[in-house]
Parts: sequence; C-alpha cells; structure tokens
Amino acid sequence: MGQGACFRCGHSLDENDGLRVLTKTCASCFSLLLSTGGKNLSDYLESLDAPSALLDHEQTIVFANNRFRAMVIDHNSSGLRVGEALDCMYAATLGRCGDSVACLLCKIKRSVEHTLLTGEGLCRVPISYPHKTDSRRTFLIATERVGTKVLLLLESQP
Repeated sequence: MGQGACFRCGHSLDENDGLRVLTKTCASCFSLLLSTGGKNLSDYLESLDAPSALLDHEQTIVFANNRFRAMVIDHNSSGLRVGEALDCMYAATLGRCGDSVACLLCKIKRSVEHTLLTGEGLCRVPISYPHKTDSRRTFLIATERVGTKVLLLLESQP
C-alpha cells in the first residue's frame, strides 16, 4: 500500500491502517474534512484514488467524485441511490435500490448500514452485483462514517 500523508494536516499515515491509507486522512481530520462541505469536500473527494461517494442514511448519493461519476451512465449521480447509480440489475427490475428483497443480501447496502450503526469503518470488503449490461461487476469496498453519512470507496478487484 505504501505510506501516505493526511490530505488535511500532512501527518504521516500508518501504512498498516488500510482504511486510513485509502481515505488519505488521519482519524482526527476525517470528520472535520467531510463535515465542512463545499470546496474542501470536493477537493478532498477528487484527491482520492478510488471512485468515491458520500451517502446518506438511505444510501442516496449526496456527493461523488469524478471517478465515481464516470461509472454512471449519465454522469450525474447526486440524488440516486448507490445501486441505481451503479446500474444494478435488481434496481431496474425489482424496485427502488434498497427496497427490494434482493437488497437484503446486498453487501454494499449491508456494509453501509453496518458502518452507520456501529461507526466501524470497513476496508476491502469484496462485493459483486448483477450489472444491467456487464453481467456482473466486482469491487473491493471501504466504508467510513462521518456524522449521519458514510463515505463509500470502490476499488477494482485484482
């Protein structure tokens, strides 16, 4: 992974803390950075190497970086639920993302809910979902809670 520095304060990050390395922030700066909103939030999310989105408690996208928006057909992800934005086949056929029976088993949904409920950030959780045109898409995801929202990062699976 390699050692990096915090996006906000510049302090070295522990290379053994995969979540801190992925989010490019130390624990004390993370919440402050994401809660400030505006240009700071935009600049921070754009600095991340992975497609990233800030989700609310209903898993609706509040803000996403350009890498995430590039994965979305119309490149506008704000206001969509994460499965709708990522073209999950079930969101189109069984109902709104998060509301269907298939969503009960969705690792993205469960990971985001777990992080919201417990405050525990997750790192490198393997997920696979049925995509409308690509058959299946597979990622490693990371989640980190900030207030009532969750930062979701998607890494391509090697």
